[in-house]
Amino acid sequence: MGNILENKELHSIKIPAGKRTYFLDIKVSREGIKYLVISESKRNDQGEYKHDRVVIFQEHFPEFFESLQKLSPELGVNIVEESFIDEIRKIYPKAYSSWTLEEDKKLVQLKNEGKSTKELSKIFQRKVGAITSRLRKLEI
Repeated sequence: MGNILENKELHSIKIPAGKRTYFLDIKVSREGIKYLVISESKRNDQGEYKHDRVVIFQEHFPEFFESLQKLSPELGVNIVEESFIDEIRKIYPKAYSSWTLEEDKKLVQLKNEGKSTKELSKIFQRKVGAITSRLRKLEI
């Protein structure tokens, strides 16, 4: 993956799960970009360990986590706690709030005027993923 991932580990969590072990590692590149590495380590029939990894960069994590939240009920798991929502709302005060008709109209208007998703996120005080999802729902 080149120079960008020559990194420093900031935090790591090990999750033993039967014959597999999962690792969640937060790292930072030399350029100061934070990212999450999700790793799976599993021993094969020859006793050798096989490793699979997924890298999620800091700017994509909100959408990734939001998608996990949407899928969690399908697995019978509730991963959203009220304290978590309170923490998110410190950054995005309108996070997880219902959209009003007025907000929908303003969102469409501003998007048609050329505002970026990041700009809309700041204006509506919602996560970028919420803006993207709403635009998709409104078929914009």
